Amino acid sequence: MLSLCISKPDTEGNIPSEIQRIIADFEDLFEAPMGLPPKRYCDHRIPLIEGSPPINVRPYRYNPAQKDEIERQVKEMLQNGVIQHSTSAFSSPALLVRKKDGTWRMVIDYRRLNDVTIKSKYPLPVIDELLDELHGSKYFSKLDLRSGYHQIRLVEGEEYKTAFQTHTGHYEYRVMSFGLTGAPGTFQGAMNNTLAPVLRKYALVFFDDILVYSPDLYSHAQHLRHVLKLLREHQWKVKLSKCSFGQSSLSYLGYTISSDGVSTDPSKVQAIVDWPRPETVKKLRGFLGLAGYYRKFVRNFGIISKPLTTLLKKDVEFNWTPAAESAFIALKQALVTSPVLALPDFSKQFVLETDASEVGIGAVLSQEGHPIAFVSRALGKRTRGLSTYEKECLAILLAIDHWRSYLQHGAFLIYTDHRSLTHLSEQKLTTALQHKAFTKLLGMQYTLCYKKGVANSAADALSRRDNSGEPALALVSSCKPSWLEEVIQGYFEDLYTKQIISELSINATARPDFTLSDGLLRYKGRI
Repeated sequence: MLSLCISKPDTEGNIPSEIQRIIADFEDLFEAPMGLPPKRYCDHRIPLIEGSPPINVRPYRYNPAQKDEIERQVKEMLQNGVIQHSTSAFSSPALLVRKKDGTWRMVIDYRRLNDVTIKSKYPLPVIDELLDELHGSKYFSKLDLRSGYHQIRLVEGEEYKTAFQTHTGHYEYRVMSFGLTGAPGTFQGAMNNTLAPVLRKYALVFFDDILVYSPDLYSHAQHLRHVLKLLREHQWKVKLSKCSFGQSSLSYLGYTISSDGVSTDPSKVQAIVDWPRPETVKKLRGFLGLAGYYRKFVRNFGIISKPLTTLLKKDVEFNWTPAAESAFIALKQALVTSPVLALPDFSKQFVLETDASEVGIGAVLSQEGHPIAFVSRALGKRTRGLSTYEKECLAILLAIDHWRSYLQHGAFLIYTDHRSLTHLSEQKLTTALQHKAFTKLLGMQYTLCYKKGVANSAADALSRRDNSGEPALALVSSCKPSWLEEVIQGYFEDLYTKQIISELSINATARPDFTLSDGLLRYKGRI
């Protein structure tokens, strides 16, 4: 009997009774798969470059405890029919990777095999484009397939290429294995085919993560039933413990989505906040990679992070300066206080606000005063020497290039605090940047509007934060009392303060009694 008392960590809240009845109707969908998956049109192939010799890499060495774990997993996969004994001339080494819960996952190092494999050209989804579909949705369900890759078979005769060695013997996969270069495209194609009748209507899929979204609970129940029916028809198995059903807010692909919009995932932000000071280029790159996933939430990300990204350059010595420390702290604070971003409504007009200063350029995309995304970039030595007019042109170019897919939809407004730019279409084009800006805007339905710098507060803040690394700035940032850090982190946990921060990010005068400065929210001047 299927248990509906789904526990944390992956269930966001109680399941509505209407949804519980639907889950019970699909009890078989949540059972563990037995034996090989069915043959499908999309069974995986591994096309090799002509003339490639067999790949044979020596196995890695393991301690006794790790050998015990490898033996256990190999035995389990043999029993389930996932692998079989092999006499192949191919061999890739097995390795153990620690999972979040402390257990081990055995994966195969297929790097050498991938080097001689013809690469898949199947288009993979872009997460931001998926989230753009969610406007108007109030109920969400998230489905996660059970060992999704292992639910696709290898084409008969391809098994020998996946052969691997352990201390106990030589084996090969009968299903698609993790680590194969073409596996993501094969899997995404299979899911797109399964969910084709409902994609972009009320379902999205990113590999094995399926999202069902609806404007009300009644329609959500019908939508969820249809999606589960499609999964059953195509004989997929779902892992119940990783699903969430009928929620008004849930975590999906590293974001928190709700009817209010999209925000950062608290667990991911906490990982960034807890990140220790990087001591090597590799560790710094890891920090920036994780923080950069949320760059559209930070209205001055490119400018704040400049002292850090400079340290990644090959010709720059890794020296952790006060400027780097200041930027490191500022990025963490910016993510903790990041606003809830609105989901785009393509039936309404988009608004661009751009600005430029001595240190950077920035823009914000919004609708009806609610920010959808931020973008900014620090200026290099060459571009810092440009005129104010040319820098303003650069800001417009940055915004147009970054958000073209939104702006080519229909008429939109561009607000700039440089009055002469509003007459761009009437001016004689005498500079390369004028030519480029005019060309980028050709065919688009735009109106250039003048807005004073004070009124154009969102974009103005983007470009005017100078993180050039003055020691005084770093000292002030470093000496901020610990209780202030706790206050800033508290904003992130409160929906009311997050909403206020969101409004102030786009318009500094939206809440007359509130101000936002250096990550701190003040009410009538008081924290």
